[in-house]
This record gives sequence, structure tokens and C-alpha cells, in this order.
Amino acid sequence: MKTNSLDAVYRTYINDLYQYLLRLSRSPQTAEDLVQDTFIKAYDYLDSYEGETIRPWLFRVAYNSYIDWYRKEHRQIQTDPAILANINISLEPSPEESLLQKERIAIWQKAVETLPESSRQVVILRDYYGFTYHEITYILGISLSNVKVKLFRARKKIKEEIKNDL
Repeated sequence: MKTNSLDAVYRTYINDLYQYLLRLSRSPQTAEDLVQDTFIKAYDYLDSYEGETIRPWLFRVAYNSYIDWYRKEHRQIQTDPAILANINISLEPSPEESLLQKERIAIWQKAVETLPESSRQVVILRDYYGFTYHEITYILGISLSNVKVKLFRARKKIKEEIKNDL
């Protein structure tokens, strides 16, 4: 990654990083600050960038910024139930499909909220952002087997919670 392309990377990934950090921090102001920190750190660590795929590398930097903030704050994160209600859908659904989609998202979000934070992050990175298992191991700094186990258990718990809501 070259310094002159950082602006293009910023424009390409700012929304994804903001949404990810918003889900983790559950505060728009904190998410904005963390996105800023992420790109400042990305600029500072250009020398350590070893040619990895840029998206997982940026998410790793964002995750580390979040961890630093979380440790500094020493507090429980509160959940905002409206976070997933603003998912951008490329094809405009009918009003009924839109309502059903929002209901499914709300049910899924409620089920995800019951998960421990580490499991919640794995589910969000895999099922919402579509990262591969290896990219998740890189972002979170945990083993591949740990990612698979957390994802399996989290999905199982989500299914149980969804069944209870229906």
C-alpha cells in the first residue's frame, strides 16, 4: 500500500469500518473516533504493512483500536437495538419484503446480543461482513479452531434464541 493510495483506501472502506466499530462500541461518536484512530494507525504503520489483503489488515487495525479503547474505558458496552435496522440493501425490496427483512434483522440482532462479546464478534465478522475463517483469525488474533468453535456454538445459540422468539 502506498501513501498516495491511502485516500482511496479510506474512501473505499470507511463505511464498513464505521459500521463494524459502531457494532462493537454501540456509540456513533466512539465509532467515529475509532475510525479516525484506525486510519491514523494505518498511516503510522504503513512500514509494517507486508502486502496482506488490505481489508482484513484494516479491520485488524480497527479491532486493535477498539480493544485499546475498551480497556481504557473499563466498562460494559450497552447494546443499541437499532444498529442493524439501517442495513443497505442494493435491490429495493417491496414494502412487505422490507418489513419482513427488518423483522428478521431485529430477531437476529436480539439473538446476537445474547452472545458473549468474543462470539458476537466472530458472528458479525463472518455472517455480516463475510470474512473468511483465516481473515477472522488474523483480525481477532485467535486460532482457526477457536474461530470455528465459537462460530458453531454461537450459531447454535442464535438458532435456539430465534426459535424461542417465534
